[in-house]
Amino acid sequence: MFDRMNIPRRLGLSFVALNVTAAVMMIVFGISLAMISSVSSRNSESQAVLADVLTLETALLRQNSQMRGFLVTGDQSYLKSYYEGRDDYDKTSAALETRLTDPALQELVRESRAETLKWRENWGDKYIEVVRSGQRDAAQQAIRDAGKAVLVSDAVLPLRTVRDAQHEAITAETARQENAMMFAWIALGIGAALLIGMALVLSRKLSHSIATPIADLTRTMSALAKGQNETVIPGTNRSDELGSMAQAVMVFRDAAMRWPRSVQTCTRLPMPIFRCA
Repeated sequence: MFDRMNIPRRLGLSFVALNVTAAVMMIVFGISLAMISSVSSRNSESQAVLADVLTLETALLRQNSQMRGFLVTGDQSYLKSYYEGRDDYDKTSAALETRLTDPALQELVRESRAETLKWRENWGDKYIEVVRSGQRDAAQQAIRDAGKAVLVSDAVLPLRTVRDAQHEAITAETARQENAMMFAWIALGIGAALLIGMALVLSRKLSHSIATPIADLTRTMSALAKGQNETVIPGTNRSDELGSMAQAVMVFRDAAMRWPRSVQTCTRLPMPIFRCA
């Protein structure tokens, strides 16, 4: 079927086939890159959430440690760090709740905030004011008697659940990213092999159906030009432009073969008589 097409259609079909193959390969590779980009974006978001969670945990531990330092020493520099930690926690907690899209995780952030506010009311802010009022010994005794109750564990634990969820998400997204990259490399390899293979097949096909017949016809015409009128004309049975050229050359060859027999040979006799054979 390919050999029966005319030459422009044959060349056009080959060009279209190569372009379609290249387009399909680029689309598949583009999808792979989009998948990788999407996974990277989600991973970056999970990393940002994880950073906020760590900031909140650090801020809670900082409030607890600076409150204790102030209770022990009465040094006002501890309060500066305490209030900075408190501000960091409040600002980051509000931002994290907005950043999260999972309602369950948002609820955990709100739970941590509620426990933090309760801790400040019952321990942190409360006993800082007790120390400021001149009752440092009483404040220290109250903290010692409270034992584990004064810890910020109830505020930290919900955040650790959020942190664990982000670690799981990062692990899952990393696996997806690796799969997407593997798919991209496979798609690139198969697409490149298919494109190169098709180019080789089409070039060989076109060479066999166009270039080689043209070279054969050129040699035949050169032979006819040298007077070799018995030369066989190749490709006269083709249905394309090369077949038409071969048939035209055959007409010229047949005419050249008939021409010597159609010319009479004349012998000149004494004037005004000619004798022709």
